[in-house]
Amino acid sequence: MSISARERDRTIALAALLQSVTLVQQIAETGNVDQTEFETLLKSLVALEAPNTEAIYGDLAHLKTGIEQLNNQLSKNKEKKDVQVLRYVIGLLHLERKLAKRPAMMDLIGREIDQIPQQIDYFGDINNPQVIARFADIYLRTISELSPRIQVHGDPTFLQHADNINRVRTLLLAGIRAAILWHQKGGRRWHFVFQSNKILKFATELHKSI
Repeated sequence: MSISARERDRTIALAALLQSVTLVQQIAETGNVDQTEFETLLKSLVALEAPNTEAIYGDLAHLKTGIEQLNNQLSKNKEKKDVQVLRYVIGLLHLERKLAKRPAMMDLIGREIDQIPQQIDYFGDINNPQVIARFADIYLRTISELSPRIQVHGDPTFLQHADNINRVRTLLLAGIRAAILWHQKGGRRWHFVFQSNKILKFATELHKSI
């Protein structure tokens, strides 16, 4: 099956969404994530002038976890599915639709994100804890006010750590970013039910390219 540029962009955005919530789960359960994959999602939050979705995320190999998770979720093999990851995905897609109806909140997020590059220049690294804390604060003051809020489940030992809380909120913000991109490219929640086989074929093609 050939894949159009629009369908490719949509599949990449969906993989990025899956990667965001998978890394949330990893932090909640282990306190650790792959730094390259995490940084890929961080950079997507400030990549506002990219010509297409692929350019926002760069090398698709850095979305490997998301692409694999997308394949697993749409696979007929139930053992590969992760119910908690799917709950996070559905929750973020729902919040993205709520956010779309709040233009003032969208504008606030945009203005706050516009200031992040200055912080990156000051601290010298997008992965700096202070920059991540700023992303997390944006999520806390905007998306977390929408309902239903995303409830992250895991080991309290990890979830009570301030840096982990900030990373989780930042990843959820990156998930919202991916959900917005997916919707802009024509993605709809009902596609999971009625076009799952089609999405799986596209995801499989992406997996072959990494």
